[in-house]
Formats: sequence, structure tokens, C-alpha cells
Amino acid sequence: MNAAVSASGASSEAPGSDLAILVNANAKRGGRRVAAQITRHLPGADVRLTHTPEEIDTWLASLSSPRCIFAAGGDGTAVALINALNRTTPADKPLPLIGLLPLGTGNAWSHVTGARKLGIAIEILRNLPKKLPWRRFGLVECEGVLSHFAGSGWDAEIVEDYKRQVALAGGLSTRLTKSAYGYITSALLRTVPKTIAAGRPHVVIENLGDEAFTIAASGRLVKLSNQHPGAVLYEGISSVSGAATCPEFGARFRAYPFAERLPGFINLRLYNQSAIQAVLFAPTMWRGAHPLRGMHDWFVRAARFTFSRPVAVQIAGDAWGLRKTIEYRCSPRTVDILDWKRLDAAA
Repeated sequence: MNAAVSASGASSEAPGSDLAILVNANAKRGGRRVAAQITRHLPGADVRLTHTPEEIDTWLASLSSPRCIFAAGGDGTAVALINALNRTTPADKPLPLIGLLPLGTGNAWSHVTGARKLGIAIEILRNLPKKLPWRRFGLVECEGVLSHFAGSGWDAEIVEDYKRQVALAGGLSTRLTKSAYGYITSALLRTVPKTIAAGRPHVVIENLGDEAFTIAASGRLVKLSNQHPGAVLYEGISSVSGAATCPEFGARFRAYPFAERLPGFINLRLYNQSAIQAVLFAPTMWRGAHPLRGMHDWFVRAARFTFSRPVAVQIAGDAWGLRKTIEYRCSPRTVDILDWKRLDAAA
């Protein structure tokens, strides 16, 4: 569909023309009500409420080249859409432009790109300019899934404990529980006691590529010598570790402040200090301060983590059970995501 464009650059067709919007029926603020709200205000958009990956694939096959496909949900919804697009888009073709409407809990990508609240976003989408600004992100491949972050240890345990805490909250406490305060209290009251009781595993991190870089205390990027497939990057205690291409983890927690520093590589990060140390330096960690005692960064194309015992794993904030060995790879795919910050600046 080719929309007619007025002198101002805005489409003269029904609001939402040339847009497709995926609504996660399972998102905390999603469902039929949100799908109906979007359809009412953007009658020209192709809006679809889905429950399963198969439904997403079927919907994508029915689309006629929209100029932007939106994911209305959290990080899990965005990841589900990207993996569906990866399955349905030829390897030699770029993925379509993605937009985000934050309805989830963490909303890491949404925060980084400046996504607006649903009501405001809908009004903006009614009068989009012809040219849409975007930001390009690399993708981490883990367990066959493309994502913007994945991890193990406290990382995954906090996700599970946080979700359990949110599920148990009620009334006025629900809003507070879903904030950064909720993450911190969940970690303090649930994850830390379990971690102290169970102890921390030992890990060996191997570089599976031919290059590796790290970050100096000054913030300078440094290339490591003697790197080859199988070279050991780290051997020792792991409290929390993972890989990312997005600086935020959710709730504005800058868990990977250098994630976008080296395009074409994924940012590995490991923290090896005790739970008590993590609690004492939680505010510093939250804002992504560097350097930080016990924090290690590497940039690689692929890596293998081998733990002394099975550890909890999360991908884009969703629990994936226990694993003793985890591999992270930099996908050849990249994704362009609508940049709401630049869109606002151009308005």
C-alpha cells in the first residue's frame, strides 16, 4: 500500500495506514482492550492480537509491506516478533523496521529508544512523518533465540523472584512493585538470601571467535592478544553473567552500559562479588558506573560459559530453566527500531 503524502509530509489516508501492530494478549497491560483502543484510534493499521508464535507467523505472512511493524507488549513481545520475522524473512534481506509500544514489565528496548506511553504514542502514530528515524541494534543468539540480552545467575534468579513478587502484589502496592524499587526489594528479600545459602558457581568463559576486546578503567576499548577459538577469557567465581547488545536490562537498570560500543560484537559481562557487596553498591550498579570492583567486560562474536553446576538462565527477561553450559553468539542479523527520541525532536 502506498499512502498519499501531503505537503507537510503526513499521510492523507486513514490514520495508521502502512502500519502493522502486534498486540501480545498475554502482556500485563495488553489484551483485547488495548487492541480495541489501538484499532479505534488507528483505523488504517493492521492490528492483530496474538497468543502464540504460530499466530504471529501467520499474521506476518498476510501483511503487505508495512513501513513499520509495532510490538505492543514488553521485551518478550519484541523478541517474539523479531524471531518470527527472522523465520519469515530471507537471510539475505534485512528485517523490517520495528516499533515498540511498552506494555510489559521491563521494557528495556522501549526505554532506550524513548518509547512513549500508549495514549501518547497512538496520537503520534496518527500523524507520522514520511521518513521515520531509527536506531540499529545487534542481536544475541542464545538457545536458538535472537534477543537483546540474556544471562545467568542472579540475573535470571532476580527475574523469577521479581515476577513472583509482582504476581503476589495487590492494590496500591502493585504500581510500586513494578518500579525499580520492586527489582531492588525482590533482590534483597528473595534472591540474596537464596544466593547466600546456595553459594556461587565457578565458571570458565571461552572465546569462540578470533578476536576479543575489553574495556579499560578509563573507558577505552582495548584489544586482547593471543585470542583464538577456545582461548579462556575468564576462570573463577560468577555471581551474575550474560551477554547483551542493549545497554538496559529493564526498569532503566543500565546493566550493560557498553553494549553498543562495538557493532558486530556482543558485550559479555560478569560480576564476581558477593551478594552483600552487590547490595552495598546497588545504586552504582544501577546507573552503569565504571569502573566497578568485580565487574568484567568483553566484546566477542561468540563465547561459551561452562559452570560448575547448573545455573538459572533468562533470555530477554523470560526464564529458560537451568543450564550448565551456555553459548552466546552475535547474530548476523541486526534490527532497526523506531527512535522515538528523534521522532519527538523532529516534531
